[in-house]
Amino acid sequence: MKKLSLRIRFTLTASIFLLISCTVLTFLSNFSANKMVAAIEIQPSFSAEKKRELTEVMQAQNTLPAFDAAQTSYEIFRNESIVATCMIVLIGGIATYLAAGYVLKPIKSLAQEVKKRNINNFAQMIPVPVSADEVQDLTVSFNQLLEELQRSFTMQRQFSADVAHELRTPLAVMQTKLDVFSLSAENKDEETKKAVAALQDQLGRLTKLIEDLLWFSRDLPLETVESVPLLPLLEDVADELSELAAQKRISIQITGVDCCVTGQDRLLERVFYNLIENAIKYSASDTSIKVEIEQFSQKTQVTVADQGEGIPKEYRELIFEPFFRIDKSRSRAIGGSGLGLAVCRKILERHHAAICVMPNHPCGCIFKIDFPA
Repeated sequence: MKKLSLRIRFTLTASIFLLISCTVLTFLSNFSANKMVAAIEIQPSFSAEKKRELTEVMQAQNTLPAFDAAQTSYEIFRNESIVATCMIVLIGGIATYLAAGYVLKPIKSLAQEVKKRNINNFAQMIPVPVSADEVQDLTVSFNQLLEELQRSFTMQRQFSADVAHELRTPLAVMQTKLDVFSLSAENKDEETKKAVAALQDQLGRLTKLIEDLLWFSRDLPLETVESVPLLPLLEDVADELSELAAQKRISIQITGVDCCVTGQDRLLERVFYNLIENAIKYSASDTSIKVEIEQFSQKTQVTVADQGEGIPKEYRELIFEPFFRIDKSRSRAIGGSGLGLAVCRKILERHHAAICVMPNHPCGCIFKIDFPA
């Protein structure tokens, strides 16, 4: 059910008040007039002959008896009072609607300014109205809230960037020493090989997590942009992931027109690499992944469809949040940091593109990316 606006609710309330007030006033006026008519109708008793003579005289003078004239006047008064009540309620409702629009105009302007704020521009303050009223106080309070949010957001982002930057150096040193140990030890038993391989995998995972966290904590604009052909880019990504797909006997099919979008190929490559890699990880063996490029008049669309378990409807927006995982135990077993899709959306937002996920019947999901034309 659609909610009524504050302006409509105020108008309805005022109209109902006017209707009740005018109805009560009309009832009281008609009640008083009826009593007056009843008083006029009480006349001294005359004989029948006297009444007949009096009536003949009044008819000859083209006049009515007092009680008949009073009754006619009362009926006219009653009808006019009903019409006046309807007109007052109608005109009062229209006047209230116009007055409410004028009074609520600053609130409507404030609501529009608040709707314009998002993650990219919420630090921009809302203009404070010159009128010294409650709307001005509300605007000042909201601006103070925006300042606090901006300060907290900046501190959180800076903390993440500092931690990620500090962790890169020890991880790089550990990776180097582990590689040297792996190459220098000639007579390694199976247990040592497994331990070294496990350490290398975990270090690689940590390094990727730190890189994603460091990149996600930055809020830098795009560098020099250029025209990026999508088909060769997707083919290169599929070639890089061919070995991973071969382990599960998954085929990657790329179809569509060869068109270009404006942006940075390095960042777009990272987006498609994450999407196709996730499709491989979460798809069953002996299935296929279909990547399709379509060009429309208003947009260029890229879809990545897999035949995995799919994503429940209630999670299709949450999966783009940092560190969100549907099944934490399964995600931990497969690998990943929970930042991949969040990084994808952030990169696409800088390219003025949008990403969403839809079901792929009978099983799996489709990631759809829309680039502006």
